[in-house]
Amino acid sequence: MTNGVRVIPIECKFGPISAFAYYVDSLEPAIIDTGVNISARQDIEPTLAEHGIRIEDIRWILLTHGHVDHLGGAYALWEKTGRRAKVVIPKKEARLLRDRNEHIVDYKALQGKYITDSVIQEKHIAMLTSDIGENIEPSLEVVEGDSIHLGGDITLKVIETPGHSIGSVTFLLDGLDWAFAADAVQIYGGLSGLPTIENPSSYRKSVQRLLEVCPKRLYLGHPFRNSNGDLQSAQIEGGQVEAVLQASLDMDAKLSNIARRHLSNGLPAEQHELYGPYGSIASEIGYTGDPRNLPCSFFVTMHGYHEELIGLQIK
Repeated sequence: MTNGVRVIPIECKFGPISAFAYYVDSLEPAIIDTGVNISARQDIEPTLAEHGIRIEDIRWILLTHGHVDHLGGAYALWEKTGRRAKVVIPKKEARLLRDRNEHIVDYKALQGKYITDSVIQEKHIAMLTSDIGENIEPSLEVVEGDSIHLGGDITLKVIETPGHSIGSVTFLLDGLDWAFAADAVQIYGGLSGLPTIENPSSYRKSVQRLLEVCPKRLYLGHPFRNSNGDLQSAQIEGGQVEAVLQASLDMDAKLSNIARRHLSNGLPAEQHELYGPYGSIASEIGYTGDPRNLPCSFFVTMHGYHEELIGLQIK
């Protein structure tokens, strides 16, 4: 393996946010993550064309996890390859590729659980549906220890890094230790300034594991904020990798401690107009985002810490 492997970051823009897809140049070219439904036409194809690359030559579509902003463009991209590309997804999230209605199930169990306005719920569901392409049967469902061979000596190893979502994986470029971790690493969160963490216990274990792997480069799914609130590049290398991973653990520790103080006795009966049972936490951390927007990390993350506390109390 040489340092000549070309990786092209592709910023997929939709609404006020963006998510990164990554092209890995190889004998069997790969795209890691796909943005939303419009991203193949709007962002991926023109960016590749600027580098003299034909989208139809892509042979692998590798999905780090099943969230809409990473999986939503898979069908459109697959179509543009003449349906020749192999579509790969973590085994635990393959249902989200097979049936886009599963995204609605997850929404109602997380963010939608705390939104009582049916009009807003229906608006969110319509947005989710429009951002996801048609259903696809995955070519391969990957788990810990699997490898994807892209031809020649270019191989991606699969590391399970759940927490942001139940089945998130990181693709590690063998020999170079470049990690395509997408949203498994959240630092201090995206535009909202709050990380999106479905399962805090799994999340911190995954970040700690990446610290042990010690990647030389870290390719993330979004520009995330640091402790000063500044948005960082989604492509990180050198000494900054360890700093970003440690900052992610620091933010988790902060949120965990706050959640424990506010929620140890259960959810408060008093409901905040915007933040439901988590109003006192929003006040302490200075959170002023509107959780009725989509996407919004607040309810997902608070729900995750509340569920973690329940699990600890049962034990």
